[in-house]
This record gives sequence, C-alpha cells and structure tokens, in this order.
Amino acid sequence: MKDPINNERCFELLVYLVSSAAGLKKEPHIYGSLRLIEASRLLGQILADSDETKRAAFTELVDTIERCKNKCMTDQDAFYEMLDEASLKLVDCC
Repeated sequence: MKDPINNERCFELLVYLVSSAAGLKKEPHIYGSLRLIEASRLLGQILADSDETKRAAFTELVDTIERCKNKCMTDQDAFYEMLDEASLKLVDCC
C-alpha cells in the first residue's frame, strides 16, 4: 500500500534544486554533480518513505548514493562507479 507523498518534503527538494542551480554560477563545475546526486538521494528517501512495497529497493539505492556521493570531489572514478551501481539499482525500484 502506498502512503501519500509528503508535499512538504517535495517542496523542500524543489527549493534545494532551484537554489542549487542558482548557486552553480559561482561554484566549481564538479559541485553540479554533487548537487544532482544529493537531490537524487533526497528523492529516493521520499519515495522509500511513501511506498512500503518498494521501500527496501529505494533504501538500498539511497544507501549506495550516500556511501559515495562525496567521492565526486576526491575520487571521480569511484563516483562514476557508484553512478553505474545506482543506475542498476533503479531497475529494482520500478
């Protein structure tokens, strides 16, 4: 059974995305990747909390992202490996 999507959390994510895009002009380009993957993690958590039938799959995706999201600044190869892994985990979320 699906719980309703939390509109307040969705709005917070929207604010995060818009303010992140606005801030990119003054930041190093790699921060864009960090902000996108952080937004993906936040959305994954919202979806995990709203769909108990897919909760485990979304939680696994969120955990994968959380483990390596900051590697975009220190180890880009590991970061891109995490993106490949996360992309594969999305199949389990469908």
